[in-house]
Order: sequence, then C-alpha cells, then structure tokens
Amino acid sequence: MKATKIKAILITMATVLISPEAFGAGKAQIEVTGKPQADKRIEFTFKTHPVGDLVINKEGPWKLEIISSGKIKFEKTEYKRTEWKEDVSGFTVLGSATKGKSETIKYKLVAFVCTKDKSQCFREVVEGSSKVSW
Repeated sequence: MKATKIKAILITMATVLISPEAFGAGKAQIEVTGKPQADKRIEFTFKTHPVGDLVINKEGPWKLEIISSGKIKFEKTEYKRTEWKEDVSGFTVLGSATKGKSETIKYKLVAFVCTKDKSQCFREVVEGSSKVSW
C-alpha cells in the first residue's frame, strides 16, 4: 500500500473518531430566553430540551457557565446543581443591561439525560451562543 493511501485512510479514521457524533453529541439542546422584570433586571432562562426519546436526569451534577455576555452584567458567571430549576429543566439567572434590547450570550451548560428506562444516561456538554432579545 502506498504511503499516501495509508495517510488518507488514517486521516479519515481520525476524523471519524474525533467527530462530535463519535462522543454522542446532540443529546440535548439549550433554549435561551430573556424576560424583563419589574425591577429593570432581566430574567434569563437556559432551558434544556432532551433530543428524541431521552428524558432529563435531575440527579446529575448540572452546571452553567456564562463565558461572555456583552453588555449584560450577571451577579455571577457560574451556577451549580443547587441552582438548577426543575420547572424549567435548566437555569434561571438574573442580569442587567444598561443599553439595548438584545445581546449574544456565550455559555457552557453541562446537562444530564437518560433513556426513559434509565438503562443509559449521558453527560452532555453544550457550548453555545444565543442572541437573546427582551
């Protein structure tokens, strides 16, 4: 076998092995919304939607990290399992913005989902950015 053909095969194999699909990516999606509050702060919700027949696993060590938020100021940038809200299947956090009615928020959310019978559970790390209007 020629070296170039072996190299092509190895590159193809490496691409398959390091693709997100190889690690089970796409088991949860995050919806980010913003809602103005009476005290002029904004309530941001990071809601987890399991994909397909998967369900939320409330027992996992959930975590939300705000990586960047532009003009929005958050009281803190890291939220843990104790701050996870069951009624939204995610996190609700307060922020404030002095200007504008929208901003892009970059975040990393660690979610946990399982099959309905809980025979398989998955840790899903979603790094994303959402343009949020309020």
